Amino acid sequence: MMFNLIISAAQSILQVMVIAGFGYILTRAGYISNDKQKWLSKLNLVFFTPCLLFSNIASVISFEKLLAYWPIPIFYSIFALISFSAAHGISRAVRVKPVYRRFIVACTMFSNTNSLPVAVISSLALSEAGQILYWGDNDSQQAVAARGITYALLYAIFGNLLRWSYGYSLLSSEQDPTSQDQDKESSSILTGREHRDEIVYTEYGATDMCRRRASSITLPGTTDQDFGSQATNKAYQGQVNESSALLPAIEQVESDQDDDDARSTTKTLVVVDWARSIHQSMTPPLYAALLALIVGLVPFLKQLMYHSILYPTLTSAIQSCSKASVPITLVCLGAQLCDISSQTSSSSDDLVLEEEGQHHRQVDPKPVATAIGIRMGLVPLIVIPLVLAFVRYNGVAWSSVSVATDPVFGVMMIILGCTPTAINLVQISQVTGAFEKEMLRVLFWSYGVICIPVFTMIIFAALNIVQMFI
Repeated sequence: MMFNLIISAAQSILQVMVIAGFGYILTRAGYISNDKQKWLSKLNLVFFTPCLLFSNIASVISFEKLLAYWPIPIFYSIFALISFSAAHGISRAVRVKPVYRRFIVACTMFSNTNSLPVAVISSLALSEAGQILYWGDNDSQQAVAARGITYALLYAIFGNLLRWSYGYSLLSSEQDPTSQDQDKESSSILTGREHRDEIVYTEYGATDMCRRRASSITLPGTTDQDFGSQATNKAYQGQVNESSALLPAIEQVESDQDDDDARSTTKTLVVVDWARSIHQSMTPPLYAALLALIVGLVPFLKQLMYHSILYPTLTSAIQSCSKASVPITLVCLGAQLCDISSQTSSSSDDLVLEEEGQHHRQVDPKPVATAIGIRMGLVPLIVIPLVLAFVRYNGVAWSSVSVATDPVFGVMMIILGCTPTAINLVQISQVTGAFEKEMLRVLFWSYGVICIPVFTMIIFAALNIVQMFI
């Protein structure tokens, strides 16, 4: 049993490393340069990854599944809160520089919820160890794999929404958060001044126009010469007592219209600023995830996308494009590892970088070690007892929850809570240019060295828990 478990876990992890190795080989052969690699990462971010999120979320999500699988968002919220608190607490305790704390939080909070869990549960379902995961006498290997993938995809919905919003902001810049806040405050002050200047200019222009309109209104029988002397003006004013109220009335109407125009302009500016701020915090994958939620939760739209003429055309095309996201991410990861290894092993490469004006910066090992230690060491020690308590006491406190009695659910919650750092975080780092080398170190050590022995023990513990208590 233990040997089969080790083989199943190793196969799923080696599958990830083999694809990354292809990227390493292609870069060594000269097919992928640094510019091409960054271009490919941006293309993956704006197109292939949104296709992946849309196809995975829209096809699975529904109101019925949200109600039936309500423990999944609860588990995700608890795991995210634990990771967030541990990242902040441990990073402060070991005195990590403040600029790297956001990097540690991102590496700890956002774990691999797609490729590795799906590969592990598929391998377990087809192995001899998968018989422990049967839910009833009529269960099968295909059903075990299907339920595990469903749990992983539903869990990944919440992870993707937070990863591509809050996670993107965490990895958006390497500068000090305090200086970043100061820059935001100064930019907001300048923006506010510009808006006030625009409003004042609009009001001034409208008032000036009003004055021109009022001055252009003349009474019959008057000429420009009549206004040349004070006596003529006094005589003029005395002759038009009954109609002299016309000018103030017209000015009042014009003034009210100008006030309304100024207020509408102000409201328009506020709406534009609000929409612009939301758009700046959004990313293409996040847009795709929100659109997938709308399609999945609206029966008419889901029927239109998956049970009409659109399915063999538009929906199938999106699903085909989505299959390229994970391989491209892994190939770019291998290419980045090749670049890092060549930079650190060859002094001539460093000279070339200096001639091009790029400063070679050594990676601080403390943030990398802290992120890996929390993600692969501390978090599993908290996650496993929580899932054990849920599984152990489901007959008392969770008797109404059907998924609590499914062995696959317990194993998947442990796997999803203990997986290494998400691979597509390097995709964000490549696009934003922040913490790129540190992220590569974390992913290399997590998947290439630590993941196989540690994750094997985690899966073994998960199988023993569900075998004993379910």
